[in-house]
Amino acid sequence: MGLCSVRHKWSYFALLWLQIATTTSAADVLAVSVQNLRESLEGPFGVNRHHVTNPEGKTAARRHITETFRRHGLDVTLQDFTGPKGNPGKNGTNIIGVKRGKLYGSSDDKIVAVGAHYDTVSTSPGVDDDGSGMAAMLEMVRVMTSCAQQKYSVIFVAFDHEEDGGVSARQANDNPCDIDRGADDFVCSWLLPFIESSGQPEFQGIFMLETIMNYDPRPNVQTFPNLFPVLFPSIHQELQRKNFSGDFISLIRKPDEAELVSSVQQAWEERARDPAGANTLDINLQITGRPSEVETTLSFEFLGRSDCLSFWVREPYFRCVFVTDTANYRGTMQQCYHSPCDDVTSITPEKLNFLAKVTDALLQATMKLAEVDVDSCTEGSVTATAGSMTDAACPVHGTWTTTLGLSILVAWCLSTLQFS
Repeated sequence: MGLCSVRHKWSYFALLWLQIATTTSAADVLAVSVQNLRESLEGPFGVNRHHVTNPEGKTAARRHITETFRRHGLDVTLQDFTGPKGNPGKNGTNIIGVKRGKLYGSSDDKIVAVGAHYDTVSTSPGVDDDGSGMAAMLEMVRVMTSCAQQKYSVIFVAFDHEEDGGVSARQANDNPCDIDRGADDFVCSWLLPFIESSGQPEFQGIFMLETIMNYDPRPNVQTFPNLFPVLFPSIHQELQRKNFSGDFISLIRKPDEAELVSSVQQAWEERARDPAGANTLDINLQITGRPSEVETTLSFEFLGRSDCLSFWVREPYFRCVFVTDTANYRGTMQQCYHSPCDDVTSITPEKLNFLAKVTDALLQATMKLAEVDVDSCTEGSVTATAGSMTDAACPVHGTWTTTLGLSILVAWCLSTLQFS
C-alpha cells in the first residue's frame, strides 16, 4: 500500500471519528443534569425561605426563579396576592412562566402545567420540602426550552404560601378561592381568566411536585396515614411484602388523572436511570370530579397535603397529580419534616440520582403531553453542566464537552500519523 493511500486512510478515520463523537443525539440534549439539581439544592433552595424568619432567603429564591424563567425565554408573570380577607401578613407572590405552544391562545390548545412551592415553614431550610420540587421544575424548564417547537402550551408555577397556616376540609370546600395558600389565587385569579381569554382550551392537568428526593430502600422505613390500609388494602399488602421500603415515588390522583399518571409511568419504565430498584406507586383516590366535604375530610392526608387541593376542590374541577416521596412518612423525614435537619446535609448521591430519575420521568411525560417536536431540540440552547447523562457519584463522566475534547485529541493524533 502506498504512502499516500495510508495518509488518506488516516485522515478519513480521523474525520469520521470526530464526526461520530461530536454528534449530539436527542437523548443527550434532553438529559437531566444531576449537578444542576445539586447546585439548586445547595444554593437558593438550601436555606430557610419563610417570610418572617428569613425574608432575605425567600426574596433571593424568588429572584432566582424569576431570572431562570426569563433566561430560558418563558413569558413570566409575578402574581402578587393578599391573604384571606385581605390579611397583609399572608401576602405573597406566585411566579408563573409560560412556554407557548403552536396553539397558544386558541381553543385548540391543551395546556399542561408543572408546579412546586418555594416557601418553607419557619423552622426548616426545606431542602426536600420543597427545594427538591423546585430544583426538579427548574431543570425541566432548562431542558424543555432547548426545544423550539411544541404543539401545546406548558405553564410552570412556583407557588408561595403553601406552608402557611392550616386549611380545613370545610374551608377548602366552602371557600376554594379564599384559603391560606397561593395556589388558590393562581387558580381563581390567573388560570381561570387565562383559560377564558384563550377561548376555553382544555387544561390537561398539573404535576404538583412536593418533596420528591427522599429515596430510602432500607426495610421498615415507610409508614402511612392511619386510613391508608383501609382505603388501599391491596397496595398496603404489596408494600408489606416488600418490607415497607421507601423505594418509590407516589403518584396520588383521582380517576380523572389516569392519563397523566400513565404518561409518567411509561417514561419511568422506558428510561434507564439509577436507582434501578426505584418504582412508581399509583395511589388512585376513588373520587370523581369535585370532592364533597366528607370525601375531602376522609382523604385529607392525600387531598389536602399539597397545592393540588386548590385544583381538586374547584368547580369546574381541574386535574392534578400529587407527586411525592410521602414526606414525613418515610425514613429520616419522620424526624426532619418541617425541622432544621431537612437541610443540605441530607443530600446524598443516591437521593440525587432518585431525584434525577423522578425529574426525567416528569420531563418526558410533560413533553409527550405537550407534543414537543424532539427534532427541534438543540444542544446549543441547553446550558448543561458536568452532571448530564450520568449519576451523582461520577459527575464528569459522559458529558458532551469531555467527549468533544477527547475526540479532538484523538483526531489530531490520528491525522498526524500521515506524516510519520
